[in-house]
Amino acid sequence: MKRIGLVILLNLCVCLSHAQNEARTDSVSILFDYNRFEVLDEAALLSQLNGIDLSKVAHIRLVGYTDSIGTQTRNTMLAAARISALKRVLQKTGLRSLKIEILNANETSGFRAVPDELNRRVDILFYGKPEIKEAPKLAFELNKPLNLNINFVGGRADFLPESQANLEQLRNIMLEDTTLLLKLHGHVCCADDMPLSEKRAYAVLSYLIESGVDHKRMTAAGFSNRKQLVPEISEVNKSLNRRVEAIFYRKE
Repeated sequence: MKRIGLVILLNLCVCLSHAQNEARTDSVSILFDYNRFEVLDEAALLSQLNGIDLSKVAHIRLVGYTDSIGTQTRNTMLAAARISALKRVLQKTGLRSLKIEILNANETSGFRAVPDELNRRVDILFYGKPEIKEAPKLAFELNKPLNLNINFVGGRADFLPESQANLEQLRNIMLEDTTLLLKLHGHVCCADDMPLSEKRAYAVLSYLIESGVDHKRMTAAGFSNRKQLVPEISEVNKSLNRRVEAIFYRKE
């Protein structure tokens, strides 16, 4: 029996949960069959998309995911094909006049669901006009590392709740001064874990991209546990070392 691959998720709270303070209005997630990129039940999807109030949407973001089966190269190509399939559907609706951004999250980033078959999807995120909250600006010097006080759950690349205000300040700086470039450096505590430090840096990068910052202005890298901020003699200090730092700079 053919599985219907359309799931409507209005005001989705788990899809890119760290973006909940953005002006996102609705979300639609489309599931795909294993190792396939054809849109199932296109008619139902078109009906749903044609019901979107265009007056409330400023732009759209397509985020493509895959399961973790197969090589990352293959999954990157598969996510791209799924995104392209959705773009073709959008071209048949009034949404074609809006700016459409894409993010190929494949198997490596973004919100991961359980069971794995829920990761065979593309999320369509609808955004209204961004609301930039007033917040004190971070004090920084160009070309010098800055601790952003953006910290993470132990062993994971999930932000601690108290990091949200600092993420917003970083977002505001990058949106208000488009001449700034940014290097993001991820760190871990306790033991060597380069992949996790990289995921943390890319978590901040993804947040900024989803907030409208041009990805060409930013880079991300991990440094494992090689650059401790404080000695790891307590749980508090270990938490402080689970961080992302920034270096702001401009073109010479």
